[in-house]
Amino acid sequence: MKQEMLITQISPDQVGEFISESFYQELTENFQQKFPTEVKSVMLSRTAVETVLNGENISGIKFMNGLEDANDPSSRMLVLIPCNYTVTASLPNSIINQHGFMTNTGEVISLERTWQVLFNHVLNFKKLDPAMSYTQINRGSFMGREILTELVCSTKVNNLVYHFGHSIDADYSYKAIIHPESNMFLIGDQSYPCPGSTGCPTTGKDPCALTRITTTMLGTETEGQLNTLRAFRDKILTDKFSGVEVEKYYTISASLLEALDKTPNQEAIFKGLYDKYIATSLNAINQNDEETAFVLFQEAMQHLTETYLYQ
Repeated sequence: MKQEMLITQISPDQVGEFISESFYQELTENFQQKFPTEVKSVMLSRTAVETVLNGENISGIKFMNGLEDANDPSSRMLVLIPCNYTVTASLPNSIINQHGFMTNTGEVISLERTWQVLFNHVLNFKKLDPAMSYTQINRGSFMGREILTELVCSTKVNNLVYHFGHSIDADYSYKAIIHPESNMFLIGDQSYPCPGSTGCPTTGKDPCALTRITTTMLGTETEGQLNTLRAFRDKILTDKFSGVEVEKYYTISASLLEALDKTPNQEAIFKGLYDKYIATSLNAINQNDEETAFVLFQEAMQHLTETYLYQ
């Protein structure tokens, strides 16, 4: 049974729909067949979902896939990242709290631990599907406020069950299905996969902050510089550097751009960021000094997060 995702400019709080029990069975069985060694579901605290939704300006939740241990499938967990209503009312961006995020069990973990468990998932998934590019790995699913609220209000049980699903013939194959622990009140298929470049509604602007800054500063000369940065990103993921920083970047980038778009003197800010971090990193990479480039990348992420994102 094929159900295509509808890519429409709907408000993010409306993302999600109820599905039939037969489609639930199809999605979960497909996942188990494709990934027989992986955990097929995790318990999801109803209180955790309610707590995240209770924040200010919340359009929904990104349920991000994580692992405590990249080599232990049984350590599967979710990180619940709240998303806002953006200036465009179509792109659900992550809200970054300096104290960290809540997990599926209701535990709050630090930002540093968050980036690590997300990267552990990426490492594990890469082993399961070596041919897939790191940038195309599904990292989670977004569900809107309305359907999550309806779900938690419909039941008295303390736990929900979050299932991992897979659709063989859909454009976006990885699905999330949630139902109360006590029955088969189902929700799921139209969740958006994360990162947003593989399914979330978009504003038409590139959600990559480094791309936007570099393009703004260099214009027609951008592509060669971006290719250098992309190659370095892939080296971070696959070689001697830590991909944890890349997962942090993927999580904050769209939110960072929204914050920068609200800031006066954006051109001057972009120039300062480009001169201090991007141009200096490019120079280091071209001189085969990748250690310096990586340190600059870390410094840039820390500066941008602390200056524009912490709430």
